[in-house]
Amino acid sequence: DLFPQKAMRILIVVSGLVVGTIPRACVPPHDKYEFCDASKPLEERVNDLIGRLSLEEKPYLLVARESPKGNISRLGVPEYDWGGNCIHGVQSRCSADGTCPTSFPNPNTLGATFNRSVWEGMGKVIGLELRALWLQGVGENHESNLPHIGLDCWSPNINIVRDPRWGRNLETPGEDPFLCGQFGAKVTSGLQGGTLDPRYLQAVVTLKHFDANSLEGPWGEFGQINRHTVNANLTMYDLHSTYLPAFKTAVEDGGALGVMCSYNAVNGVPTCASEYLLKEVLREDWGFEGYVTSDSGAVEDVMKNHHYTKNWDDTVSATLQAGCDMESAPWPKDHPWATDGPYISYIPSAVKAGLLAETDVDEALRHTLMLRFRLGLFDPIDDQPYWHVDPSVVRQQEHEDLAIDSTRQGLVLLKNDEKLGLPFQAGKKVAVIGPHANDNTAILGNYLGQMCPTFGSNDCVQTPCDAITKLNAADGGSTVCVEGVKVNSANVSGIGAAVAAAKAADYVVYIGGLDGSIEAEGKDRHDIGLPGSQPALLKALTGLNKFLVTVLYHGGIIAMPKADVAAVPSVVSAGYPGFYGARVMAEALFDTKAAEAPNRFGRLAVSWFLQEEWEAGNYDMLDFAMTAGKGRTYRYYKDDQELALPFGFGLSYSKFGVTASGSGNKVVARVANSGRAGDAVVLLYIRPQTGTVPSKEPAARLVRQLADFARVAVDKDGEAQVEFHLTSKSVELFNEDGKVQVFEGGYDVILSCGDKGAEATVPIHCNKHGCTVDSVVVV
Repeated sequence: DLFPQKAMRILIVVSGLVVGTIPRACVPPHDKYEFCDASKPLEERVNDLIGRLSLEEKPYLLVARESPKGNISRLGVPEYDWGGNCIHGVQSRCSADGTCPTSFPNPNTLGATFNRSVWEGMGKVIGLELRALWLQGVGENHESNLPHIGLDCWSPNINIVRDPRWGRNLETPGEDPFLCGQFGAKVTSGLQGGTLDPRYLQAVVTLKHFDANSLEGPWGEFGQINRHTVNANLTMYDLHSTYLPAFKTAVEDGGALGVMCSYNAVNGVPTCASEYLLKEVLREDWGFEGYVTSDSGAVEDVMKNHHYTKNWDDTVSATLQAGCDMESAPWPKDHPWATDGPYISYIPSAVKAGLLAETDVDEALRHTLMLRFRLGLFDPIDDQPYWHVDPSVVRQQEHEDLAIDSTRQGLVLLKNDEKLGLPFQAGKKVAVIGPHANDNTAILGNYLGQMCPTFGSNDCVQTPCDAITKLNAADGGSTVCVEGVKVNSANVSGIGAAVAAAKAADYVVYIGGLDGSIEAEGKDRHDIGLPGSQPALLKALTGLNKFLVTVLYHGGIIAMPKADVAAVPSVVSAGYPGFYGARVMAEALFDTKAAEAPNRFGRLAVSWFLQEEWEAGNYDMLDFAMTAGKGRTYRYYKDDQELALPFGFGLSYSKFGVTASGSGNKVVARVANSGRAGDAVVLLYIRPQTGTVPSKEPAARLVRQLADFARVAVDKDGEAQVEFHLTSKSVELFNEDGKVQVFEGGYDVILSCGDKGAEATVPIHCNKHGCTVDSVVVV
């Protein structure tokens, strides 16, 4: 081994048990270098370290998941694992004492909360637990417990939900660029900033996947189009108005210090070789100061799948010169860390051939090493709180409470019949039916840390059957659980037993939908209906005319026929609700003797089509245009307001109404509640009035656009008030060249509480200097 692992380490001991070691830089005999002098400016220290590296050593600091290699032992620089995932919790092993990282619901459920404090709070939890687990020497969630996890997270995923067939819709908060940007900014500020020490970063986010990544495959006549080969052809308008804004917000407002370029190409150029995206937009326009990594194997895709370059020297030259600082190299099967990669193999030869300037390599090193210094990894540790995070913070009660509360806020009540609907009353006969009734795996979603102390087991994860049985029994009720069918099987032999159980029950809870065998990374759906024999089972249950709720697990939406939806008394979208999902669902569906069901439902962060509506759209998965045809997402869909379940829709056990008033640049929403206490989600949309945007501009196709939102608790029969302040930024649109433009003229501010009948509109006038309400109005 050219670089044997001899860096100094700190031995971590918890309750007398040795649980791991943590490598350190700048300890004797390697503590006299200038880069170890904490009194000097960071730029000088980073440059000093770079100046001591040989050309052959440099690439080892530019490859993610190279740990436990990637160290420069002669300088005392230890290994470091770039590339831990933290989509909705630290994706690591449990600590040696069996404490596992806190797991939140999946991002599609989190997006439905429309709650910035939830997203920022999750970021803080993940960042703090990452520090604690890193200090204990815990590895990524592989059986080998390697590589030793680092302090940067390959998250959040803030690609928009362009199409419900995309296999990774569960990883991202929704279809709206503003929503995704707010999510990215708040997760970033929580995860990077922390609360313990403002001198240092708590951790580093890596926004992904930059950019226009929303296809897994296989598509095309021969299945040849997938995420590694697809080229997203985009107008400058679509690129800048839809695909870039979330990243821009997370960088400019959230301070994100990491970005992952994606597998796909944009307008013929692989994103990891795109100087336009990585230099002109990201660094020059947005002022980005962090590092860029490729997705795993994306550098290889530049040559192998996009055929953009002809040989490896050209490939590494193209990506480094474009601004891809780090390569996430592939790793061998059943081997959890990289052993090689184009950067290691070909950077030296590319430099020696004159294809790549060594100064370009050094610039990439500045971007990456600066973050390791800002994390405090080259400074004395005695006065650094982040080097002394107590292991007990992992899955502490405060963290669990936040995860539970965020799950509550992410369930969306899509339908609720007045006679046969929710909430049910505990203490009765309950039948839990459906393929997920006894599930403790699909409920978790993807990108998971170790959930339970026994590796490879989810035995500590509660199933819906377990949770409902426990809650119902506490009030003297009885519960029976029958799957009836599997998620995606044609076998109907179990339907009879499920129907018999439902007939004998007072209440029926159907738990079904999708799982990772149907939608996943690397696997899109081609049919977005309810799979397998589930429609047959559901039809049999609705025919009983019972109290019935259908709870759906999903990433992408599930398009059911209008008649089938009409027959079901109540429907709840759960997304993938995660570790605490079963408990939260049980509590949300049932009133008990002790308490009313929590009434904290969220709102749809995606447009939800019925089967007939989806088929009428005739959407092409390979078309990334937003304004073509019927338009994509609620912002451009011509018949958006005719959708049965549009973006932002959601019901509650409350009955909300909204009125609005405005003066100056302030709009006030007054939310009245004529039902039980609950959360209202107030969404503020902007709609250009006719004539404000010239018809030749693609922005003239805009139906409405989210500009702000707030969640507010409203007492029973009470009222709450939410103030919004409008600026020119609230109505920023884009011209056909992709440039930001405020079209002077009239706009409508639409305030919605989720139900179509709960909206109010305030007219405003805007120009580049700001917005004012046309006159003092009350509507």
